[in-house]
Amino acid sequence: MNDSLAWKVLLLSLLLPLAACQRGDSTVGKSGEEAASLEARPCWFEVDNSWPVTQCFMMEVPENHADPEGRKIRFPVVRFIANEKNPDKFPLLHLGAGGPGASMGLEPENASEWLWINYATMTVENGRDLIVIDPRGTGMAEPRLSCAEFIEDASAAYQRPLTADEEARVFTFSLERCYSRLSSEADLAQYNSSAVARDVEALRKALGLEKLNLYGVSYASRYALTLARDFPESVHALVLNSAVFPDIPYIQQLAGDSLAAYKRGINFCSKEKHCASRYPNLRQRLENLVAQLDQTPVTVSIEHPFADAEFPFVMTGQRLLRVLFQALYDEGFYPELPAVIEGLEKGDPAPAREAVSSFMAIILDPYFGDAAGISHFCYEEAPFVDFHEARLQAEETGILGSAVRKDLEVMQLQCRIWAIPPAGRLEAEPISAPAPALILHGALDPVLNAKDAERARKALPNHQWLLFPKLAHDVISASNCAEYAAARFLDAPDADATEGVQQCRADEIKAQQVPAQRQGESDSNEDSALPATPQQAPQETPEQATERYSTADSSEDYSGNPPEAFTETPAATWLPLGGI
Repeated sequence: MNDSLAWKVLLLSLLLPLAACQRGDSTVGKSGEEAASLEARPCWFEVDNSWPVTQCFMMEVPENHADPEGRKIRFPVVRFIANEKNPDKFPLLHLGAGGPGASMGLEPENASEWLWINYATMTVENGRDLIVIDPRGTGMAEPRLSCAEFIEDASAAYQRPLTADEEARVFTFSLERCYSRLSSEADLAQYNSSAVARDVEALRKALGLEKLNLYGVSYASRYALTLARDFPESVHALVLNSAVFPDIPYIQQLAGDSLAAYKRGINFCSKEKHCASRYPNLRQRLENLVAQLDQTPVTVSIEHPFADAEFPFVMTGQRLLRVLFQALYDEGFYPELPAVIEGLEKGDPAPAREAVSSFMAIILDPYFGDAAGISHFCYEEAPFVDFHEARLQAEETGILGSAVRKDLEVMQLQCRIWAIPPAGRLEAEPISAPAPALILHGALDPVLNAKDAERARKALPNHQWLLFPKLAHDVISASNCAEYAAARFLDAPDADATEGVQQCRADEIKAQQVPAQRQGESDSNEDSALPATPQQAPQETPEQATERYSTADSSEDYSGNPPEAFTETPAATWLPLGGI
């Protein structure tokens, strides 16, 4: 949804490492219609006897599905077999880490048990296989459309105090060189959500499966929706985690959404009396800090997985905005934000090191399919953006929107460089697929505003909606309650899966607050920015609940427990909520 730099930052989905495996069966599926095949391979990462039996494959498909005899590409497929398999339960297909372009972490040096453990309640521990892929162009896919030119230039640029204009020129040159190289190796017009949907349909046939349950997090949720639209008979149910809806003009409103994200971060502290007293006037201080760092940058020395030695990151004001926005994807950063601002005010980089390290680990990730992400954007998003209007809106956001103003310029330029045909209007219309869907969203999500998701979800005729206060992006990775709800939904998609989630989440919040409160009480020299104890809210509609938990200026911003309207059952049929 943005330039090669902002692509990795503004629409990050968590890169989830994957489990190890054993060699799978040699049987493969073949679809002559699609000229696609599934090849069993020894898994390329180490195994552990405590993990599920796992099969590894490479799926070969036409790069251009309209030319089945043309160039072929491949993407990895890993299947975790349920401990006690239930033949009546369709597998759950995880459609990738989002981005678009993010790797699932299937690489030999990155793969771990995290992914299957994170989804075990929904899958291998519940009689259902889990299938994981890297979509075309990303991670372990062949080819991987990664811009090594950008990584090289970014590594050098972030060690220098460049202005925003200088930085934009550097990265534009990176894109030009990247396009020049990759356009001779791949048809960049073939990397988009519709093509991924065709890939997955070919995979379903190759696996011999009647239907699939689909799991999409962040941009991968758009793959799930596209599949449900284009191949409705192949989809049993959808779990959409921090969902991207094609009819929401994310780039059109990027400046306003970014400003709202910074305000939510600031309000997290200002609504709690101890934090507000310890760190007053945070918005003004942040605005002043951005201007100060643009004039006099601070060097933040960090370590991260893709640097051989200590990395001297030069923090300008514009870079601070990018670092903070990426950090706000994680609800755990919200209590840390005030200390980061105060530390940089005083020239102390220590509080910012972790956020900067995470930022640079994303920027310099060699497995991120930058070019594939740009192709998605230029095909299915940019054609429907009024960039002139977006720039006008960005002008109204003050200094906190200054990084977005530069992004908008580069976004248009990158699509001129890519020069791929735009999608038809269908790719910007609401998707009203009939498959049952569970939509889970975090009220603190910085990039996918909860109010937008609340409106867009209504196009789906058979869905359930869960809004989680105090969670940001990717709620299933952050909350056991969210995973339990998804497991219940997959077992019975047409029944209420939301019952008891309200109380479960309230208990979860309380359990997380207790140790933090004890730590704050034991340290007389430092106040903790703790959220308030959850309180039962009055009855209200789902729309009112979403407004209350996602509005940056709300006086009750994220301090309460979700009301009964926290959930909505299929066809707007209300059922009572109980405990889990």
